[in-house]
Formats: sequence, structure tokens, C-alpha cells
Amino acid sequence: MLPLGLVFAQDTGFSFGGESAEDTVDLDIQSDFSDFDEDLGIARARGDVIVKYGDVTIRAEQVEYHTFSGKIFARENVRLYRGGETVEAEEIIYNVNTGEMTTSRLKSSLEPLFYTTEEVIRPEENSEGPITLLNSDFTTHDSANPNFRFKVKKLEVYPDDKVVMRGAKLYMGKVPVMWFPYYVQPMDEDLGYYFTPGWNSAWGGFLLNRYGFLVGDDIFAKAHLDVRSERGLAGGFEFETAKFRNNDNIGRLNLYYANDSNPQLAFNGSTRKTVVDPSRYRVNFQHRIYFPGSDDETFYLDFDINKLSDAFVYEDFAPAEFRIDPRPDNVINLNKLFDQGEVSLTGRFAINDFFQTDTRSPELAIDVIRTPLGDSGFFYEGLTTYGIIDEELSEESILSGMVDPSGFNRFQTYHEFLFPTQLAGFLNVTPRVGAGYRNYSNFDIPGIDTFSSTTTHAGVDVSFKMSKRSPNVVNRRLGLDGLLHVVRPYLNYSLVRTNEVDGRFTPIDRFTPTTRLRPIDMPLFTTMDDLRDWQIVRAGISQKWFTKRNGQSHEWLSLNNYLELYPEDPEFGRDTSNFFTEVDWNPLPWVRASTVAQFPLFDDTIDFTEVTSNVYLMPTDWFRIGFGRYFLDNHPTFEDSDLYTLSTYTRISDDWGFSTNHRFEADDNTLEYQQYSVHKDLAAWTATFGGIIRDNRSGENEYGVLLSLTLKAFPRVSIPVDFQPGGLGAEDN
Repeated sequence: MLPLGLVFAQDTGFSFGGESAEDTVDLDIQSDFSDFDEDLGIARARGDVIVKYGDVTIRAEQVEYHTFSGKIFARENVRLYRGGETVEAEEIIYNVNTGEMTTSRLKSSLEPLFYTTEEVIRPEENSEGPITLLNSDFTTHDSANPNFRFKVKKLEVYPDDKVVMRGAKLYMGKVPVMWFPYYVQPMDEDLGYYFTPGWNSAWGGFLLNRYGFLVGDDIFAKAHLDVRSERGLAGGFEFETAKFRNNDNIGRLNLYYANDSNPQLAFNGSTRKTVVDPSRYRVNFQHRIYFPGSDDETFYLDFDINKLSDAFVYEDFAPAEFRIDPRPDNVINLNKLFDQGEVSLTGRFAINDFFQTDTRSPELAIDVIRTPLGDSGFFYEGLTTYGIIDEELSEESILSGMVDPSGFNRFQTYHEFLFPTQLAGFLNVTPRVGAGYRNYSNFDIPGIDTFSSTTTHAGVDVSFKMSKRSPNVVNRRLGLDGLLHVVRPYLNYSLVRTNEVDGRFTPIDRFTPTTRLRPIDMPLFTTMDDLRDWQIVRAGISQKWFTKRNGQSHEWLSLNNYLELYPEDPEFGRDTSNFFTEVDWNPLPWVRASTVAQFPLFDDTIDFTEVTSNVYLMPTDWFRIGFGRYFLDNHPTFEDSDLYTLSTYTRISDDWGFSTNHRFEADDNTLEYQQYSVHKDLAAWTATFGGIIRDNRSGENEYGVLLSLTLKAFPRVSIPVDFQPGGLGAEDN
């Protein structure tokens, strides 16, 4: 070892530092053998050489460092590490002053990409230019013999942005399968080209194509061109803004058109009686505009506009969306948020005349959340609205002879005061009183004049807690490491008095059938047109068991039992409601179970039973199973049901897996849904193949084929087939 200037003597190498702060190189060379030529300013190292400079580490058999030019020449079995990048080559020339690097026959990983190249041209340090590779092969399969690769004349890699290929060939193994004269694949999951092939009974064979691209700097666009053998051609465009990419409800425009060659064919295989025009479309616009001066985003205008060609276009072309929102709304809402609540002006419109819709044209609402009144201990909450309310029947309902409900102007206001307190140091008591007023006017049918109604409400919430610690309760098999049992008995009492409205009046915000209990907290009660006298007591006991998990409190088991007593029932003349029990058990990471059940215990006025149960188990590292049951019997409105669901996944080996999904309706002995899938790990890809059978009770079963290829390095870069593919992507499954 030979020292130079501020070189610190070590047995294994050099440590270089400049003579001033500006000249500091901070470069360290460790090696088996080394020497230094003072005249040329060249340090040479041989053997197992390690060079460290900032976040760069170079390992090689031979290294020269030229102090005057700042270049490092590394030869023989060279590896360079910088950040998350690994470079392998026979020779690398690296400039510590500029960060530039040139190589000969380079192997590298810029995860998730692995590539070899004859020449690399790197941008200067802190530059935004691309990494350019000439005559390169690249893949995401980390193997000496990848099962797929691209051979590219010129490859430009923009980290965290995109990959640009010129003169690219795709090889599957050693077989060329596709050629791209010019191709851009963005790193962003929604950009670039994706396609979905498949077959099902409603569409026949289909190929859904999507290409994502940027419009300007902050508009993401997707172009669709879809072919369905039973439907014909369809396509359109989707746009979304970068600002709202994490919110699926705003910042979107979707335009889609289909020239349907078989519009009378329903997705379940039946033939429609309603005549449907073959020219079908959807226009969806969801957006939010923040007004100037609202940097805190408290003053904005929301649009949710959905224009459809017919009532079945979602069902036929976007069945995944149809399952969630079969009748999309049309609303424009102006909102101003305050610490104490919000003020909104809402317009709801009947744009699609084949749906029955209640309209607001418009409705003003002032909603004050529960707010303390100074230091008095009292709290206030209230709601005041004024709107022009109507209900538009669908064309089918009008043709069937239904009478169009009357529209009206409605003013309503409700105000409530609460005083939470604690008695005897343990009993939580919250009395509340409130009063409201409603006025209806300007009816659109003759014979009904203005009328009004007043409402008074009084109630009280009472509860207390008891707890017991059992630190010695330990059972690893059940996930117990100490136990804390918390018991909370509670009672809510509510009394409402209101004068009935005109008997010829048809409520618009009215009671609708449900299996659940209705709110008895007046500010949460939304069916104000159907408000009736009531006197209700809701009583129950909530219990929770907590244990320790990873140094934190973990809710091991919760149990809530409750029912309502009716001194005065507003709906059915009952004395008591069903008895409810809710159980949620999470003993171990691989075991979950929950049940929500209700059944008649003291009163058979409405004698129905409802049970919803779900169990998830993963007893071994190669098998998991999920089981669910929904049971409904003897409800006065809804049909009986005894529905069982079963899903499994079995890991056959490190490369193979098998999954199933079943849904069986025991009430009429119908196996509604079957799905069987085989999964194969292809190193860089995961492949899935399977099929489904669906019994729609229409006389003809629905069939489908599942084909999916997912690139592991980019999980969203996939070729998925949803049997009801409302869009392109695994999230639709």
C-alpha cells in the first residue's frame, strides 16, 4: 500500500480525501494487493477489490482509480451496487464526479427487471434522463434460462415511470412469438396494453382490449375495444384525474358504446320481453370541484351523472358493476363543511326514465352534528331542510297503471339537546329532548292543500361497564395471553309524539321493508314523511374479551345480545322484537368466525328467523377453507332462503394449487354457482385456468371459462377473466 496526500494507511487499501471540503472524494478502496503511481495519479488494486463511494459499492478482480479524471476502471467479474440496482459486467467505467457509467456486456437488475446488454448509457447524476441499453435482453424471471424475455435493439428505462422499447421481439423460451417496432410499457398499473380473452354463455367468445395512456401530466385515459361473438363490437374511453386516483367515486368520465347484435339476450341466458334498442351506451361522470379559497377542501361541488341507453346495459356489459349498483343515481351536490356540521344544496334528477326515482330539485340541508354548548355540559344537534320533492315512476310502472305519487314542497326542522352525565361514579346517563316541525305545500295534484305536523321526542341512554382481569389465563392454541373481560349493560328509551299527516298524502321518504331494527335516535331517522308515534325500549348486554397479541391489545371475542320492547310499536303492533345476538371471534390469525342471528323469543306477531354466519380456517400451510350460511324463514316480505357458500384453496405443491367456490340454495335444492380453478406457478408468472357453472333458474345454465396470467413483478399486469367482467382487472372478480 502506498499513501497519497491525505491517504490513511491501512493493511488492505486506500482511503482518499481531498485537501478541502470542496475537493472531498470520500472514496475507499480495499484489496489484497495495491499500488499507487504518484506521477500519473493512478491507484491500482488487485485480488478481491472492494470500492466504496457514497451509496456506490464496486467489487471486481482489478480496479484502477484515476484521481485526476475521477474515473474508476473495474475489470473481471465486476459487480456494482447502487441503491436498489445491481449491475454485473466484464468491465465498468464509473465516473465518481458525474455518476456516468459505461460497460461491456452487462448483466443487471433494476428490480423487478433483470437484463443483459452490450452497452449502457446512464444519465448524469441527478438528471431525469433515461437509462439507455443497446442490444439488450430483459425479463422479470430471475433465472439463467428465463421462460420469457424481450430482445430489444434499444431499451430506455425511466425508473418509476415507463420502459420504451424499439425493435423488440418477445420470446417464450427460445421461440419468438411477437414483434414490436415501438412499444411503451408504463410502470403505472393502469397504463399500457392489457387484454382479456375468455368465453361465457352470455357473451360467447370475447376479447376485451384496453390501452392506458396519459393525456397531459395528470389525466389518465383508457381506450377500450371489445369483441363479443354474441354481442358484436363495443368500445369507448375512460378518463380519471391524478388528484382523485385514490377515490373511485370522483374524478372520472366513462364513455362506452355497443352496437349490440343480440340485445334481447339477458346475461342469465333468458330472452327479454322488453324491446331493447341495439344501439346501447353508458355515460358516467363523477367529479369534484373545489372552489377558490377553500385550501382546506371544505367547499366543493360534486357531480354524479349516469346516463344509460336502457335499464339492462349494466347487466349485459358491466355485470360486476351491476351487482353493486344496478340503478345508478344522478345527483349534483354543493357542500360546505364546518367544524359543527355541513350545509348542502342537493339536486337529484330522473335522467333515466326506465328507473323509478325520487327527485330533489333542489333540496337545501343544514346539518349540525353533536356539538357542546360552551362549558354548560349540554350538547346540541339538529337538521333543517327545504326542498322540492317528487317521485318519478318508471315507464313500465306507468304503463301497468300505477298512480304517480304527488310531488310537494317540504320544509322540516328538528333540534335536540343532550346532557351526558355520570351518576355514582359508574352509571352513564344521557337524557335527550327534541322537537321538530314539518310543512308540506304546493302539491302537484288537486284536492290536497298545505298541511303541517309537529314532533316531540324524549329519551334517555343508560349504560355502565364492569371488567375483570385474568392474567393467568394462557392458552397458546387458542391465542390467549391473559384475558380482560368487559361487560357493558345498556338501555335506550325513545318516546315520539307526532300528529298524523293528511290521509291522501303518499310519503316519499317512507318505510321500506327490512329485517333490521330501525334507528330510534331521531337525528338518524331519515324516513321523515312516514314518522309515527312510538315508545321503544332497546335493552342489551355487550361483552368483549381482550388478550395480548404482539405487545398490543387484541379483541379476542365480542358478544352483543339485545332486543326491543314496544309499549307502542309504530309498525306491527308487537310487544317485543326478535332477540338479536352478534358474535365475532378472532382467536388466531388463521381462524375467524362471526354470526349475526335474530329469532322470536317472546312475541310471535312477526314470527321470522334470520341467521348470517361465516367461518374462515387455515389449519395447515397448504389448505384454507371459508364457509358461510344465510338463513331466512317466514319473513312477511322477503322470500325464504337457506343459502350455503363454500370456498377452498389447496396448495398441492410449490408450483400447483387448486381452488373451488360453491353456492347452494337449500330452500329449493339449487346449486346456484360452481367454480373450479387450477393455479400454476410459472416462476415469473402465475397462471390460472378453470371454469364455472351458474344456475340462474331460467331453464338454461350459464357457463364460463377462466383464464388468467399474472406477472408477479407487476401484479396488476395481468390477463384476468371475470365471469362477470365489468371491467379489466382482478379487482372485478
